[in-house]
Amino acid sequence: MTREPFELEWLGGRSERAFRALRPGIDAFPWGTLDPSRYPPVLVDRARLSWTEAAWNEYCTAAAFTSLLRALLEARAPIDLTGMASDFVVDEMLHVELTSRIAMELGGGAPYRVDFEKLTLPSTPGLTPLQRANEEVIRTCCVAEAFSVPMLATCMKSALHPLTKAVLTQIVKDEAPHGQFGWTYLEWAANHMDAAERERLAGVALDMLRMYAPFWAKLTSRTVDGVTTEGFSIQHVNELGWAEAATYARTARQTVRDDILAPLAALDIRPDPEAVDALLALGELH
Repeated sequence: MTREPFELEWLGGRSERAFRALRPGIDAFPWGTLDPSRYPPVLVDRARLSWTEAAWNEYCTAAAFTSLLRALLEARAPIDLTGMASDFVVDEMLHVELTSRIAMELGGGAPYRVDFEKLTLPSTPGLTPLQRANEEVIRTCCVAEAFSVPMLATCMKSALHPLTKAVLTQIVKDEAPHGQFGWTYLEWAANHMDAAERERLAGVALDMLRMYAPFWAKLTSRTVDGVTTEGFSIQHVNELGWAEAATYARTARQTVRDDILAPLAALDIRPDPEAVDALLALGELH
C-alpha cells in the first residue's frame, strides 16, 4: 500500500469552461469571506482537516459512481436508468472542488495521505453482472448517499457563515437524487432477485452500516467532529460548517431507521435486526 499526499490540480482554460457550463453559478459564491483569524487556531486546524477529509470522501464517491456505472452497463440496466446515474460523477467532482476550496479559505488543505489505488471497496468475487450492480447500488446509494444527505442537511441548517451555508446547500441539493436513484434501481431489479439475493444484499447493507457507526458512536454532547467544544463559541462551530454533536448523533440514528432500513424492508431486504440494534445503541447514554 502506497500512501501519497492528497493533492488536487486545476487545469483551467477549456476544461474549466466546460465544467462550469455543466454546473454554473459556483463562482458567485462568497469566496474570500471566511476569515480564519476570527476563530481559535485549534478549531481552524480541525476544520481544515474536516474539509480536507470531506474532499477526499467526495473524490472516493466519484470513483464509486464510476464503478457503479460500469456495473449498470454490464448488467444491461435500462438505458434511461443508467443515463440518470451518469451525471452523478459531475456532481461529486464539483463537491471535491467546493470542499477543497473551503479548506483553502481556512489556510490550505490539511496534511492528508491516501492510497489512490483504493478509492472504492472491492466487489465480492464470483458475482453475476446483475448481482454486482445490486451490490454497488446498495453500498453507494441506499446506504452511503441515503445516509449522507440528511447528515449534510443538518450541518447546512445550522451553518451560520454565508460561504459554508452556500457550499453545504449546493451539495445537499445535488446529492438528494443520488440516494433516490438507489430505490428507483431496486424497484426495477426486484423482479430479478430471489430470496437468497435479498438476504445477501441485507448483509451488504449491514456491513456498510458498520462502517458508518462511528458517525454516531463516538460523539458526546461536548464534541463536534472529534473536537471538544467546551470553551468555544457555538457560533464559531456552526460558522465552520459543523452541527452540534447531540443533534448530529440523533439525526444519524434516525436516518438509519427511516431513510435506509425502512425503504430496504419495503423491498424485503432486511439486515439482521439484533445486529442493527446493537450498532444503533453504540454511544447512547442510558
